[in-house]
Amino acid sequence: MIEILPAPEYVAAFRISGTLHSADYDVLIPAIESKLEYNEHIGVLADMTDFDHMTAGALLRDLAYAMSKLGEYHRFKRAAVIADKRWIETTTKLAGKLFPNTEARLFHAGELEEAMRWVAGFRRDLINGGL
Repeated sequence: MIEILPAPEYVAAFRISGTLHSADYDVLIPAIESKLEYNEHIGVLADMTDFDHMTAGALLRDLAYAMSKLGEYHRFKRAAVIADKRWIETTTKLAGKLFPNTEARLFHAGELEEAMRWVAGFRRDLINGGL
């Protein structure tokens, strides 16, 4: 299940819980695309504290969307992931290496406010010449 979280206009923020289904991407993708429509760069926050797994259909939608964005990854400046599962931590670290233009950081349960501050902070860093 996908829940859109309140966030600055340049951050796509979600709570992902339970089992992620293909239909959940009907919420997730338009939310990201609307942020990209109005912002050259965005941050993405995913609270995956209560995430269990995803169906094969969800995985295919995820991969198809990722492939459609290949030329645009430079627009995703920061990705904050909130999770306490080791495999999500490993995946987040791997993503940070695979996508060097996107700074990825893991946060733990209860750190939503800190994660939101960090993911939204890329704007300040861009203005100050830090990114």
